[in-house]
Amino acid sequence: MDGRPGLDPDQPLRVVALGGGTGLASLLRALKREAGRSRDPWKLTGIVTVSDDGGSSGRLREELGGIPPGDLRNCLAALTLEDSALSDLLNYRFRGEGSLAGHSLGNLMLWALADLTGDWVRAIRQLSGVLVTLGRLFPSTVVPVVLCAEDLAGTRYIGETAVGSCRPPLAKLWLEPRDAEALPEAVLAVLRSDLVLLSPGSLYTSTISNLLLDELQEALASSRSPVVYVANLMTEPGETAGMDLENHVAAIAAFGRTRISAIIANAAPLGADMLARYQVEGGEPLLAESDRILGIPVYRFPLLDPEAPMARHHPGQLNRAIREVLARL
Repeated sequence: MDGRPGLDPDQPLRVVALGGGTGLASLLRALKREAGRSRDPWKLTGIVTVSDDGGSSGRLREELGGIPPGDLRNCLAALTLEDSALSDLLNYRFRGEGSLAGHSLGNLMLWALADLTGDWVRAIRQLSGVLVTLGRLFPSTVVPVVLCAEDLAGTRYIGETAVGSCRPPLAKLWLEPRDAEALPEAVLAVLRSDLVLLSPGSLYTSTISNLLLDELQEALASSRSPVVYVANLMTEPGETAGMDLENHVAAIAAFGRTRISAIIANAAPLGADMLARYQVEGGEPLLAESDRILGIPVYRFPLLDPEAPMARHHPGQLNRAIREVLARL
């Protein structure tokens, strides 16, 4: 490590979590109890990737322009003070076959607020105020960006959906436009942080995507905050098929140029039925075989939610793991 004493999880730490999709939402859900405690709460900030081009977000982006709201909406729902009708409304999806079919109401609300205010940061803040959320949320950039990749055979993948079906390992990964600037508020949050967490989720399209912005890379390099990677529970068909945990960490270092101080990995086995379902699709458990990977300490905990129908991190178990690793950094 860098020689500093471990962080006290009971202090009012400034914690920044980077990622996208369901992975960042899962991490924020685990952290919000620290942001909501009555004594010395954490100052929690989520920084969300905005390269999504599929589903409701992709349609809004194509038809109306701007950045995709889906991952932002998902993370806002995760940060709500408690489950409520407003939270349910945020995630409501229209049914049927008309033009609204498949759209999330929260996506439409966010895009409408951004259009009314002319400012995505203000739109998120206003919706956060209505929902009563714990913590702040920022897009990594307000520039509409396209995620691009090239594999070792020279095949190019343009757009997040295409990259998600790539043939790993990748030779190149970048954003277009290449000079897209990170949101200043997101950069400042990293520079002022006591701890940075890289969320689980799709490796290239969620975890690394934010790290492709030069200003965020530079902020992470300038900050003395420890950077902890919360590893996935499973590999993903296509994007990370055949990749072990060392491959994941090496990809973050290669493309995100980000030092990692520690890795949190799952130690709980999957049930036989769930494992069989994943293996049919090409997914495998992502396990840590040793206590260090590429020189980085690995901390293993039972993180699997036994009640979830899919492989998901248990919020309480993940919270305890993060607190324990903080004290041992």
